[in-house]
Amino acid sequence: MLGILIYLIYLFLGMLLADILFDKKRPLLKFWTGLVVGTVLLMWSNVPFSFIFGFTIVSHVLGLLSSIAIYALLFYLKSKRSEDFHLKTYISSFKSRWFVPLKKGEKTFLIISSGLMVYSLICLLNHTIYEFEGAMWTGQCTYGDMNMHLGFITSIAEQGKFPPEYSILPGMKLNYPFLCDSVSSSLYLFCSGLRTAYILPMLVAFFSVFAGFWFTAASILKKTRKTVVAFMLFFLNGGFGLIYFLDNLGNNNKNLTRIFTSFYETPTNLVNKGISYTNIRWTNTIIDMMLPQRATLFGWMVLFFVLYLLYNAVFEDKKEYFIPAGIFAGLIPMIHTHSYFACGLVAIGWIIVTVVKERFSKEMIKSWLMFGIPALLISVPQLLVWTFDAALGNDSFVRFMFNWVNETDNWLWFWVKNVGVCFILLPLAYLNTSRKNKMMYSGALVIFIIAEFFVFQPNPYDNNKLFLIWYAFTAILVAEFMVNVYYKMKGIKGRQIIAGFMIFLCINAAVLTMAREIISGFRPYSYQLYGKDHVAAAEYIIENTEKDATFLSHNNHNNAIASLTGRNIFCGAGTFLYFHGVGYQERESMLNGLFTNVNTFEQYKDVYGIDYVYVSSYEKSNYKGIILDHLEQNYEKVFAQGEVAIYKVR
Repeated sequence: MLGILIYLIYLFLGMLLADILFDKKRPLLKFWTGLVVGTVLLMWSNVPFSFIFGFTIVSHVLGLLSSIAIYALLFYLKSKRSEDFHLKTYISSFKSRWFVPLKKGEKTFLIISSGLMVYSLICLLNHTIYEFEGAMWTGQCTYGDMNMHLGFITSIAEQGKFPPEYSILPGMKLNYPFLCDSVSSSLYLFCSGLRTAYILPMLVAFFSVFAGFWFTAASILKKTRKTVVAFMLFFLNGGFGLIYFLDNLGNNNKNLTRIFTSFYETPTNLVNKGISYTNIRWTNTIIDMMLPQRATLFGWMVLFFVLYLLYNAVFEDKKEYFIPAGIFAGLIPMIHTHSYFACGLVAIGWIIVTVVKERFSKEMIKSWLMFGIPALLISVPQLLVWTFDAALGNDSFVRFMFNWVNETDNWLWFWVKNVGVCFILLPLAYLNTSRKNKMMYSGALVIFIIAEFFVFQPNPYDNNKLFLIWYAFTAILVAEFMVNVYYKMKGIKGRQIIAGFMIFLCINAAVLTMAREIISGFRPYSYQLYGKDHVAAAEYIIENTEKDATFLSHNNHNNAIASLTGRNIFCGAGTFLYFHGVGYQERESMLNGLFTNVNTFEQYKDVYGIDYVYVSSYEKSNYKGIILDHLEQNYEKVFAQGEVAIYKVR
């Protein structure tokens, strides 16, 4: 409960800061801003103190006090600069600033976003380690990465080391953008349950992403109907993947129904398998990004806020937004590196068009310096301390790779069938939009060109995180074009039918994918992450072992020790470590010898600080001839239940 209270205090602080930053804006926009600012404050305010005191309650208390001091300072500066802004009038006008009737566009946003919020809440509840018969279960899209995120959350809070280290590779600094997880570690540190700590910040981030895209699109499009269409195109995105499920449908309807039962066989995620050259690699925004990928979710939460500020600063002449845009852009790298990169690429595109328009005017240079200086001053130390450690000297990170992951199709058909209607209409939408919107789209073009020629992570799939920001701007342009065409069809019979058919073409893949995902979280279609014996073992470990204890176990991705207890394991899953550019192979190669050779085990257990040996069905099925007799005869068995036994070896 205390963790929830701490988070609510930060969100309230965010609202107060939003009231200063956007004192003349509508309450709904300030509410969204407050959610973003409050969450970012919780992520970042403890960091300077954590370097000194560790990730502890002390560092969080100091972080909270510093956040309050920031608000007090900004309030003081605002009151000094504005004659009509002082404490008495600020308090007396609170009701008039925050409690005003909603406008039509705001009501529309709340209606359509509430549907997606309910869907997201259900998925979070039935995907996030829910218990059934003593075991913990999940859905399809979270079966993989959630284990890693849970491990980061628990280990950061339990061990308190700062900078954090990999609990799945002890001694190695955590180079992953961990603030997306430490926000939940903060709640967990203050006694919130792991499930609550995981879900609550994500709910806030979901709404913030929905609102961030809405307000950004509304700033560009000006019209509610166009913004609604853009919102739909972005969050219900998908291409023509359904065609691969309609083949031979008359003779075999299971080709269609497998969408709802097979593991990752959906119209938005259907990669080549065997002789099936489907090549559908364009993922759905909600199902494949926001729900399983916490870094992307929280990164987009801040990114859309920055894009909103930056668009209004550049194209709506609100120069006062350059500095806050730069500050929040600088805070992104350790939340989500790809979002930081996307922000930089958009800024490059917009700098180019403003240079062409204004010819290096003093005002233009000053404006971009107000954005660039804080962005770089804040971000560069993060990149030096964390990001470059993994990326520099590792040629699997930045490398030339034209045509992205297109393995079997020609370039045009790949993008048409993956992105669908939006890609087909994009040229017409671009040609028919305003000059200002063409300039705005320059940032998106820079992203697309760079991401089509280079990949920035060992897993090429991750370029989706860049392409989807290109697509966000594409959806805005195409929505404008579609609504304008609809208006021009006034008087033509059947235009509603045509519009309905176009909507079906745009969203059918997303609807089917979303249906599959929500089903996958319910019994009997859900997936077991941790069996009941592993859950019981995790509870024992939390209550009876040192917080930094190291366990020798198999390196399965759903390792209950790593995910649920925050303790270290000798070596974690390569599916996580490889894509972080971490050298884990030597330890992985030692696992078999440590489990099956007495001499190897005795030689290295003290060298690597192994405190406990964990033996379960995972270990027995992967290592033949485990030294159980040696463990039984020489060490204390401290836990035994069902298939799990734990031996204390130090």
